[in-house]
Amino acid sequence: MPLDPYSPCPGGTGKKLKFCCAELVGDLEQIERLVEGDQLAAARERVRALDADHPGRACLLAARTRLDLAARDFAGAAAASRAFLEAHPENPVALGYAAVSAAIAGASPEAAALFDRAREAAGKEPPTDLVRIAATLVQAMAQSGHPGCAQSIVEWLEETGLGSADDRRMLAMVVGSAGVPPALRARVPLAPTPADFSWRFEFDAALKAAHDWRLGKALTTFRSLRGVAADHPAVFTNVAILCEALARPYEAAEAWLTVAKLPGGDGDAAVEATGRAIALETEANPERSPTIRLERWAAELPREGCPDLDLLEDRIRHDGHCEPAAVDRTEWVSRGAAPPRSVWRVFDAAAAGTPSRLLGTLMIFGRQTDREAEAVLQGFAPDLAAAAPAVQALLGCTFTPRNPEGVSLPVVSPTTWLVAAQYRVVPPATPPAAPAPGAPTVFETLVAEQREAAWNRLVSLWPDTPLPELLGRTPREALADTEGRRRVEALVSEGEATARRGDAAGAWSRIRAVLGLPVPSEITADGSFVDVPPARWHRLRLADMPLDDLRGLLFTAADAGFEQATERAATALAARPDAAPEDRWEALSILEERTPSTVGRLELLGELRAIARQLSMGDGMLDVAELRVRIERGDQTEVVRLLDHLRRDHGSDQRVLGALAEVLMEAGVDIPGMAAGRPPAPGRRPAPAAPPAAATAPAAATGIWTPGGEAAAAPGEKKKIWTPG
Repeated sequence: MPLDPYSPCPGGTGKKLKFCCAELVGDLEQIERLVEGDQLAAARERVRALDADHPGRACLLAARTRLDLAARDFAGAAAASRAFLEAHPENPVALGYAAVSAAIAGASPEAAALFDRAREAAGKEPPTDLVRIAATLVQAMAQSGHPGCAQSIVEWLEETGLGSADDRRMLAMVVGSAGVPPALRARVPLAPTPADFSWRFEFDAALKAAHDWRLGKALTTFRSLRGVAADHPAVFTNVAILCEALARPYEAAEAWLTVAKLPGGDGDAAVEATGRAIALETEANPERSPTIRLERWAAELPREGCPDLDLLEDRIRHDGHCEPAAVDRTEWVSRGAAPPRSVWRVFDAAAAGTPSRLLGTLMIFGRQTDREAEAVLQGFAPDLAAAAPAVQALLGCTFTPRNPEGVSLPVVSPTTWLVAAQYRVVPPATPPAAPAPGAPTVFETLVAEQREAAWNRLVSLWPDTPLPELLGRTPREALADTEGRRRVEALVSEGEATARRGDAAGAWSRIRAVLGLPVPSEITADGSFVDVPPARWHRLRLADMPLDDLRGLLFTAADAGFEQATERAATALAARPDAAPEDRWEALSILEERTPSTVGRLELLGELRAIARQLSMGDGMLDVAELRVRIERGDQTEVVRLLDHLRRDHGSDQRVLGALAEVLMEAGVDIPGMAAGRPPAPGRRPAPAAPPAAATAPAAATGIWTPGGEAAAAPGEKKKIWTPG
């Protein structure tokens, strides 16, 4: 960026360079040219030299901090940020960089408080660097598990019009993609001043401070009112909202629990406040007890009894508990580790006619120069305890826990562990014939059995499983008191509202019946659906809802992840006689994506074809969608017909051809090899589709986001210097 004497000081002093650092203008331009030329080391060296010659200059301290962050020298950046803040304690850029350093160090509440001070010090015209810092903090807070703070910064940028619209939209997507718990997806506005409030002046002053984005000052005033207005939910609601925005989840959770206890509120609101508190408790301590930990157990293989590993692996292969699994040896070699000889999935001994549950993974390692041959059993602790006896008897060894030092293995909640259960699907010994029209495939039937087993296990075990969300009690035990009952209701309601599949929502409804919880009644929106909390959208009466509201509910619920409301709205919109063809197209497309049955998907695709003809739309993408279903069903005649139709009618449509290539590669066709003229591998067959799990466990947390923490640039790709934002 070209600098001149009348440019604003990049150090956030609020002055022009002419009146602040006139003698440094040329040096600052040189530093910017070095940065633009990717000469980061030279730029850092030049800044340090200038800082030594001109100590305490805001523009140099800001540049030094920014370049240290760009070089991922976080210790150096923290030191520079400290020096910057000591020299200029009220400088908004100094406060902003201090907030970034605190966020990198994992001190999220301190980072939020520092940024709040920076925002207040900047006034109505924040420096450009502060806007970039704000974007960095949005990413840091979202990825470190503080979505309320991240969303608050995005709202400030939107309200003040800072940054471009595309940048703000991107930051909002960052917050959403980081994984916001369902209970926290609803935006709760600050409560207005109660009409009969005795301390109205103080309440109004706190509200004004909050609306002016002086959140720390507003929180201090609302806190002072708690002691004198303990029966007003508006005070505790605003304390909770501000604590969420300032990354103080534990205090926010306590405030929401107080709101739920206060008299005068309705039962649904109390349950939703409790659900919000549960999510914030998890945000404050992601590893609350009890948890289910992934563990590794190891044992040296005995030299006597079965010294030949080939014979041992043959024994494993013929054991009913185990089946072979593929292993990517290149991944092990790239880490400098010896890959296993073989990998096996270990299942339990299921009763006749029921699928076996996956317990863990068994890895067999050959003898190395520094260790004997060994077996490693990996899985969640309760599953390993169930798998170990059978595997030990099979191998003739005894497993002991041997978790790798310095490596944090994943930890999940008991609910996630139960929901993520996977079962073995045993395909028929001979290839099945293509199913009759209107009948499910053999594979669909097997997967349905797998899902039924998973949800039956959840329904039978969850009510008597100690949960961290219930403070270590089981759901059945928690029903004994009012707060515990609200916590159970909040968990069950969230499961019903966010379940993507009908059988999953049905499982949570069965749990409701097992525990004796009342069935929620249907509700009617007095105004627009936006006035109804999102957790209740799936209970809305849709028959009389205006068409615009129904359309809005469909897309809003889909974006927010409230799946049952999405499915109900799509079904209602598709059935409305006054719906436009475009509306029915959107609704049926959403239903087709969510329908597990191939028969149901074909029926929906038929309806979509009729709408496409009505709208004079091409049917190429519908052909590709139907082709995927036909391949899954094994309908060879229809597959050939669709391929021929795509070749004749859509051979020049690059979008259709790209989607077609994706479908064929999913089916095991080597498209790159065909393009390169390579002959097919001998005996190559389409890769079988992996049986879908009942649910997927969340990925292990990767820690706080740090500048430059993205994937490394591809070879030959120009590296980019990171700057805040």
